[in-house]
Amino acid sequence: MLIPALMAAGGSGFALAGKRRGGVIGAKIRRMPLIAANGILILIPSALFLASKAGAAEFDAGFYAVQTLELAAGAANIALLGLNMRDGLKMRGRLRRKPAQFSL
Repeated sequence: MLIPALMAAGGSGFALAGKRRGGVIGAKIRRMPLIAANGILILIPSALFLASKAGAAEFDAGFYAVQTLELAAGAANIALLGLNMRDGLKMRGRLRRKPAQFSL
């Protein structure tokens, strides 16, 4: 269910961006292929592998290595999605930049 939701969000974002590719929109657009590739190439295969190993009760070094990879890839995706969310909120004016505070 998450994958179609992410695809819909990415597709609607591309449609709303139109031909604009600079600034915050450009940053969001550059992140999306990384998020998608991470999910398709690492997260989905890892989940299937881990489900298979867990179903067979094979908790060996390979299981833990793939689980570590999946956790790292998931954390990277969460960070990238968080950056996209932050930029989206900035674009909508719902998140303002904090003014610089200098103290001497």
